[in-house]
Amino acid sequence: MTDAINLEEKQLTQILLEMHRAQKCSFFLEDVMGSVMDKLGYSEEEAIEIIKFLMAHHFISTKSFLPRLYLKPEYVRMFPVVLTAKAITLTKEG
Repeated sequence: MTDAINLEEKQLTQILLEMHRAQKCSFFLEDVMGSVMDKLGYSEEEAIEIIKFLMAHHFISTKSFLPRLYLKPEYVRMFPVVLTAKAITLTKEG
């Protein structure tokens, strides 16, 4: 995947729905990304590109931590996912 990732709306909705489901099922924000990666079959590099896309389009919030600490292959599974209101609205529409 390239930096200029362009997720189709259906794929974006699927990712956000899975993140929302995983977030509701887990007490710890750090468990969500690993669950999403396993469920949807993404590699660590693909997950990093997806996270960058979601941050750039304000679907996930990173105000309470430094995302660059987690945007490394060995740490991406622990990326604390915090969906924004925009993302949650999109999941309810989908």
